[in-house]
Amino acid sequence: MLNQHIARTAGRSCRRLFAAALVAAIAAAIPGVPRAELRPLTRAMLENLGSVNEIGEAIALEDYEQVEHAANELAARARALKGTDLSKLGIDPQRDPEFDAFLTVQEKTAQAIGRAAGEEDGAGAFLALQSVLSGACLSCHRQFREPLQMMRPSVSLMTSMLQSWREINRGLSINDFDLVARRAREIESVGRVFTWDQIISTTFGVEDPEERKQFRKLLRNVLSRAAQIGVAADSEDAGGVVEATQRMWIEGCVSCHAEFR
Repeated sequence: MLNQHIARTAGRSCRRLFAAALVAAIAAAIPGVPRAELRPLTRAMLENLGSVNEIGEAIALEDYEQVEHAANELAARARALKGTDLSKLGIDPQRDPEFDAFLTVQEKTAQAIGRAAGEEDGAGAFLALQSVLSGACLSCHRQFREPLQMMRPSVSLMTSMLQSWREINRGLSINDFDLVARRAREIESVGRVFTWDQIISTTFGVEDPEERKQFRKLLRNVLSRAAQIGVAADSEDAGGVVEATQRMWIEGCVSCHAEFR
């Protein structure tokens, strides 16, 4: 038990350090722009994503103490964001009630995750996690992010990969390793399309040859980790799936976003 506690504490510390480093890297990528002026919600959104990832991982490992901890952080962050001055974000301040309504959904569904974790109800925690994603995160993005961005081909491709990742977490939570393997191989299939020069240039707007080379390097990280997820799933190795998924996010997805978004 002591070793498990130490491992959980170390894991939380590493994830927090990584999130802090990522925010700093994004700020550093735009010289001369103070961090406070760089998309004011970026830090909170990255922290929300970290909590969602942590919840999905902890559900898969049946670490209900960690699920509850991350869910409480997600709820507290929603409360802290209420009353945000939307005029500073270039949004009509009359939409404050609408924005706060999504935060209320985030808070309540995060609390539902915490209650399910307290009862060691993995299925209930996962259903509530899906409600956070659909009822708060994605619904709010549809209303407040630029609508045209949601229609770009690159977004459609990335959304497809994100859906596969969610299904991998779902498969872990119900011990459906066939589903995990199938979704991991879907990520591989979709990701291979991204390696084409024409797709990288026209869909993602990466024109410079050196930048395309870096884009492919990060994409290879995603594809290699997806392959590892598939192999681990074939062996019904939940720990291997979790580790490969974490590395796919850190070495591929998030690193690519930090450099190319």
